[in-house]
Amino acid sequence: MIKQSTTTTGLHVIFLLAAFSLLLDMVQGALQSQGMLGLPVAQAFKGALLVAMLWLLNSSDRRFLLLLAGLAASLMLGPFVTQWQLRPALGFGQELILICKLFAPLVVLVAFARLTRLEPQLARRSLQRLMLFFSLVLLLNFVFGFAGFGYAAYSPMEQIELGSLGSSGFFVSANELSALLLILAAFLLHQCWAKHKALYAVVLMLALFCALQLLTKTALFGVLLLAALIPVLHQEAERRRQFAVVIAAAAMLLLISSPLWLPALLTQLGLYQKLLWVWQEKGVLGLMLSSRELYMQQNLQVLTEHFPPWHWLLGVGQAGIALYQKKYFAESDFFDLPVFFGAMALVFALGWFGYLLWLSWQARGIAEGRVLLLVNTVLLLLAALAGHVLTSGLLWLPWGCWCGYQLATQSRLAAEQRSLL
Repeated sequence: MIKQSTTTTGLHVIFLLAAFSLLLDMVQGALQSQGMLGLPVAQAFKGALLVAMLWLLNSSDRRFLLLLAGLAASLMLGPFVTQWQLRPALGFGQELILICKLFAPLVVLVAFARLTRLEPQLARRSLQRLMLFFSLVLLLNFVFGFAGFGYAAYSPMEQIELGSLGSSGFFVSANELSALLLILAAFLLHQCWAKHKALYAVVLMLALFCALQLLTKTALFGVLLLAALIPVLHQEAERRRQFAVVIAAAAMLLLISSPLWLPALLTQLGLYQKLLWVWQEKGVLGLMLSSRELYMQQNLQVLTEHFPPWHWLLGVGQAGIALYQKKYFAESDFFDLPVFFGAMALVFALGWFGYLLWLSWQARGIAEGRVLLLVNTVLLLLAALAGHVLTSGLLWLPWGCWCGYQLATQSRLAAEQRSLL
């Protein structure tokens, strides 16, 4: 009993502190944007949270930790061979950080599911607090971005006369922020529609404000998709089918009429020239992948020219690509991970998303489960097309906590149903 109480208290404190991690990220980014690099305090803080979770899980989930250690060792095998061949070796620092990012959502899921099983009400409050605090920090970040501070979301292009566009505030990666925005917006919009419908429009306007600062396709279309589908997902099955027909008809009408209004909208947003150039030069695939197909080709060329086939299966590490390419991330998780860490990394990534989709599908009987199914489906598409989902340092806490809470809740409901039978 004492051991269980210690675990509950420890996890509660960890997730209480975890709510401040995004704020530390933003403050560190603000200092870096002013030329004050300083120490990586935010990364150290998140690393300490991860270690603390693993330490608490060690008493009850040792088989899970052993499996995790075995997976990490298998992923390091290819990069180790690469480092062995380098003279001098570049070190494993970046490889270890990326592996930690890869496994972090899973660790959070298991830890938060554990907290939910021990104290469901406490876990729910912890989840709501973390999501709300993350959302407030994200909103504050974009307010600073709107005021002209921080980094541009899009750098100037040499091919056309176009300055910097959008703002990611004090965060460098607009892609990671876009995915984080979708997770937070989905959770808050779901909460508002379920309990406070009067706030739904307010939260939607704030999410659109953030998306308009980023100006990424993910943020803009993702927020609009959530706004349209979340109310539908709260309806009963028959009503959902009716709404699906209406939404499909509206989407078709918008698609057919897009030549009449889309150019004007993109011009107003400042994206028209950029997207028109990409369309003319690279077609539909270029618009979808935003030049990622070029980086994929370059990285594949590095693999085929400098490494034997057996090394491809093990992965060559970030160092293996960085030796020959300045931009070694192609920004597609399902491409980058097997290049860096081999076939086992691809198996893990597919297994992770397969598990989340199965978990969400199992919970489709409730509105939150259906919303989470939508979110995980969108994140799967983003991992394939835009990257920085499994390789992100921003998503793992809210994503893992929400999925872990749903896992434990669904397990409890299933156990109650079996007991009734």
